[in-house]
Amino acid sequence: MNRITSFLRDKGFYLALVACILAAAASSAWAIRTVVDRMNDDPVVSDPGYETEEEFTWDWPDAPVEQKTEDVPVEPAPLQPSSQPQPQASASSAPSAVPEPSTPPADVAASPYVWPVSGQIAAACSGDELVYNATLGDWRTHNGIDIACAGDAAVKAAALGEVTAVFQDAVWGWTVEVSDGDRIYRYQGLAKPEVKAGDRVRAGDRLGLIGTVPAEADLGTHLHFEVQESGRYTDPAALLG
Repeated sequence: MNRITSFLRDKGFYLALVACILAAAASSAWAIRTVVDRMNDDPVVSDPGYETEEEFTWDWPDAPVEQKTEDVPVEPAPLQPSSQPQPQASASSAPSAVPEPSTPPADVAASPYVWPVSGQIAAACSGDELVYNATLGDWRTHNGIDIACAGDAAVKAAALGEVTAVFQDAVWGWTVEVSDGDRIYRYQGLAKPEVKAGDRVRAGDRLGLIGTVPAEADLGTHLHFEVQESGRYTDPAALLG
C-alpha cells in the first residue's frame, strides 16, 4: 500500500496529464460524430449564401438555343451523282448546222460601179508613159482602157451621173460624157448614142450600141473608156475593180 501511494505521489502529475488528454480526445470524438450526424440528416452547400439543393432549380427553355457563329468558313456540299442519264458524245455525230445570215455583212456593200461592156481589156491605161499607136503610127499616152466586146454589145453607164455632152469625133467616134460631180466618164466608139445632154443615168443604164474607134481600128471592136478626176486622167480599171 505504501508502495502504491508512493508511486501515485511520484507519478501523479503524469497521470493527470494523461487523463486530460484522454478526456479531450473523447470530447473531440463526440463533437465530430455529432457534426457528421447532423450533415447526414440535413446536407447543405459549403457556402451559406447559396440555397440548398432542394430549393435551387434550373429554368430550362422549351427549345434549345442556337448560338450562331459568324466568319466561319462553310465547306461546300459534296457533289451528288445525278440520277438522270447523261448523253454520250459520239465521234460520228454530225456537227450542228450554223444558220446562214439573212443579210450580207454591212462591210460587204455592192459596188456603185459596173463594167460598161462585157469583155477583156485589150489595151491598158498608160498614165504618163508613151505607147505606140499602130493605127495612127505615132507614140502617145493611152488615157483610158480598151475593152474588147461583141459587135452588137450594148454600152452601159458605169456610174450614176448626168449626161453632159454627146458628140461625134473624127478620131474617137461617137462620144458620150457623163459627170457625177467629181468625175467625168467618157465612152467613145459608139455606133449611135441613145441619150442626150441633160439626161440622168444610173449605173447599168443603156447609153447606146457599140460602134468603131477610128484611132484604134487595129484593135477590132471595142469600147474606149476614160475617167477624169480634177482635170487629170485616172485608170478606169482601178475604179471598176
